Amino acid sequence: MAEAHQAVDFRPSLTSDAGKVELSAPVLQEIYLSGLRSWKRHLSRFWNDFLTGVFPASPLSWLFLFSAIQLAWFLQLDPSLGLMEKIKESLPDWGGQHHRLRGVLAAALFASCLWGALIFTLHVALRLLLSYHGWLLEPHGAMSSPTKTWLALVRIFSGRHPMLFSYQRSLPRQPVPSVQDTVRKYLESVRPVLSDEAFDWTAALAQEFLRLQASLLQWYLQLKSWWASNYVSDWWEEFVYLRSRNSLMVNSNYYMMDFLYVTPTPVQAARAGNAVHALLLYRHRLNRQEILPTLLMGMRPLCSAQYEKIFNTTRIPGVQKDHIRHLRDSRHVAVFHRGRFFRVGTHSQSGLLSPRALEQQFQRILDDPSPSCPHEEHLAALTAAPRDMWAQVRRSLKTQAEEALEAIEGAAFFVSLDSEPAGVSREDPAASLDAYAHALLAGRGYDRWFDKSFSLIVFSNGRLGLSVEHSWADCPISGHMWEFTLATECFQLGYSTDGHCKGDPDPTLPQPQRLYWDLPDKDAQCLALFRLAVDKHQALLKAAMSGQGVDRHLFALYIVSQLLHLQSPFLDQVHSEQWQLATSQIPVQQIHLFDVQNYPDYVSSGGGFGPADDHGYGVSYIFTGDEAITFHISSKKSSTRTDSHRLGEHIKDALLDVAALFQEGQRLKRRCRGSGEEDLEHSCGSLPCHTGGSQAPMTPTNF
Repeated sequence: MAEAHQAVDFRPSLTSDAGKVELSAPVLQEIYLSGLRSWKRHLSRFWNDFLTGVFPASPLSWLFLFSAIQLAWFLQLDPSLGLMEKIKESLPDWGGQHHRLRGVLAAALFASCLWGALIFTLHVALRLLLSYHGWLLEPHGAMSSPTKTWLALVRIFSGRHPMLFSYQRSLPRQPVPSVQDTVRKYLESVRPVLSDEAFDWTAALAQEFLRLQASLLQWYLQLKSWWASNYVSDWWEEFVYLRSRNSLMVNSNYYMMDFLYVTPTPVQAARAGNAVHALLLYRHRLNRQEILPTLLMGMRPLCSAQYEKIFNTTRIPGVQKDHIRHLRDSRHVAVFHRGRFFRVGTHSQSGLLSPRALEQQFQRILDDPSPSCPHEEHLAALTAAPRDMWAQVRRSLKTQAEEALEAIEGAAFFVSLDSEPAGVSREDPAASLDAYAHALLAGRGYDRWFDKSFSLIVFSNGRLGLSVEHSWADCPISGHMWEFTLATECFQLGYSTDGHCKGDPDPTLPQPQRLYWDLPDKDAQCLALFRLAVDKHQALLKAAMSGQGVDRHLFALYIVSQLLHLQSPFLDQVHSEQWQLATSQIPVQQIHLFDVQNYPDYVSSGGGFGPADDHGYGVSYIFTGDEAITFHISSKKSSTRTDSHRLGEHIKDALLDVAALFQEGQRLKRRCRGSGEEDLEHSCGSLPCHTGGSQAPMTPTNF
């Protein structure tokens, strides 16, 4: 077993009667430190959960309330209106000398009950306040009196110094929209893309649906919304992601890119060391809930539940349905290089390994000349296979190579040390970005473990990238983590003048553990069928959840109709549609981490995803400051109807047209100023003001 080589500190010696065992001091010390670390983590999580549960109150507020009650009792005042006397009478009688103690306990119990009631009241009040959505409908820059009053009340009830999950108990339930409004919005959205005949047919189906099935299906959704906090999220995760039998590669995963024009160091192992260290620093802050919750307008909190599964998470394949496996902790990462798998520890007895120590471990892997075992090089391609096929193979793999499989699935995340360079080149930015995006989204098909929550990809020239599995969270969550990682590894950790991580290596660290697999021979026919299956790219499903959107509501209505075995031609039609254009934006959430004005080259180009239809496009975009927009455009080579490069040129031309229109509008606005013609002033003022400037980098990708 490979793990036997790592067990160097445990040296038992038996007496002649084999009755006594002597343990070495390092082993006892390691057992003690391991238990101490475990208890510290449990106590820290318990304390954080307690603080989250009582928010927006704090433990000091209980102490203040208890002191006030004691003071009132000392002044012969009874704020409990006789309740404390009844509580004291119900307590055991420990004798006359403990009479004062019974009074203190009664006061503490009454203070705790009153404190809990106040916390519950605060939760209810904040939940009611957060149910207000009128501010979303107001024009940008204008704020009505009700919204100002709402903001003031939210400030009062929101408390101070919130932790990541502080608002979870106070968030309102996901509202169920009116089914009539949803159908109307749906018809409005499809009208521009349908012919008159097709639209009339769809509208007739919609009216039939409203007349026959809508009210019953809507009633079930309302019932679920009263019972669950979100009427659609669990179904969306299960039926859209976990029950999908398609390959994860391209169809479900998405990618994120490095800085666009800057590579902080060309040393591959150094970049990996700093990046892994930064990611684990983020995990440490996540475990301590030191990451601030996302607030709209600085006040309205968003749900933070998806942050829980960023690390230590794997999507386990099943024959009919996958499931998400999440561990509370993991102290290693799994690494892939030149067809071989390694286990690299991330912690020592003193805590998280330094970036220089991690660089040393990754360099040892890069310098390792050992070849891959038979079938090992292409083993990870199984994670890109159809899910039912991978589930069947994984059963035998778990039996024959359980420890190696557990080392990967139980890792904090996956690291791929690629042997090829990547990134944008100023000589040929279009072709280089095309190749860069393709390498991040699909790689070679066998050098990514697509089941992991995310894979860190480090190219030979020091470029970074991220491949993210989609089922556990939406893009803003991983985007928040990626922004922190890039800013921390470049600006805070930094590199020495020779390109290595700062600090000194640790020669006492054991070598990275090579993982070995006992693999059966996969025959030529099966291999050919497998290659055919992984080459067949399926449609990417619809965009992420939006509160009053069309797709989630119609999807949930469809699920209810299926559960009730209720046929609806309209819902069948909606469910069977293929959308040829799928778009998504990656928001820049932590703008304070980057100085775009003074350091314009330190700009990430965002990420992208695959097309949702065999003959469609996947378009992702990111605003980087006020002067640039980056687009990632993907399509399939197998389609004769799509061309990512051609669409990129069309988008670029359209942006230039919008920029020219904006400049003309500004000129007219200056001419209109002072003329008194309000209609013309309003027309000029309504022209778009964000055009992306003169830069519009494209990342076309043909698969």
